[in-house]
Amino acid sequence: MRIIRHSSYIKQRKRRARYLALIGFAVLTSTLFIALNPALILPSYIAMLGGFVTFNIGMQQIGRWSRNPRNDQLLDRHLDKLGERYALVHYADAGGKRVEHVLIYPGGALVLTAKEIDGKISVNKNRWRRKSSGLRRLFSFSGPQLGNPGQETDVAVANLESFLEEAQLEIDVNGLIVFLHPLAELEVEEPEYPVLHSDEVVSFVHHLEPDESFSREERERLIGLLSQGADEQAPTTTGSRRRPVKRRGGAVRSAAATPSEKAS
Repeated sequence: MRIIRHSSYIKQRKRRARYLALIGFAVLTSTLFIALNPALILPSYIAMLGGFVTFNIGMQQIGRWSRNPRNDQLLDRHLDKLGERYALVHYADAGGKRVEHVLIYPGGALVLTAKEIDGKISVNKNRWRRKSSGLRRLFSFSGPQLGNPGQETDVAVANLESFLEEAQLEIDVNGLIVFLHPLAELEVEEPEYPVLHSDEVVSFVHHLEPDESFSREERERLIGLLSQGADEQAPTTTGSRRRPVKRRGGAVRSAAATPSEKAS
């Protein structure tokens, strides 16, 4: 499998994360001096709130972009068994909009939304929830956030489809949500996109139907478009750890299902 990574984008995000954390810390520190003036108590509380939010956003981003391994590197390790017909592009520039992870396979392009979240995670259609106590939620405020992976995948798929339409490439684009943390427990019911642990992805991809009309020339052109300004490298081969799986209602599709089908 070919791995293509936009390293310059990663460096840019690292710098931005550090700046945000420093700005937030500076604002928080300044509130200690502002509060010494009784007439500025209200502005000091406003500054404290803004500094706290900015600092935590910065710390979240530092954790995301500076940790080793990052999400893109974890995906590399779990997908390294795929053959030469596959290419994995990280942080592709799709007409000025970033698509974080795209797997190009014989049937088209598969957008991967990767989450490094532990604990009990439930999804029912488009409603996502991370089950945790109030104390755990407080301490995880600066860590990875769940958000709404379904909506994020919708946006990424739409951005890539728009980019390919402008490039006059008719290629199927589908989505997949991947949880990378070994302690993630999934309760999945009628998701908008398939929801899998990272060690289930290779088997899922192997059972996707190929598209005979997706020629080698189109594949190379697609890789070229998504690789502009990136670097290419060989994957790192490592063993994969098993993920604990908790599912309800047969929500995860059979291995023969395609990502475009809705689970029922």
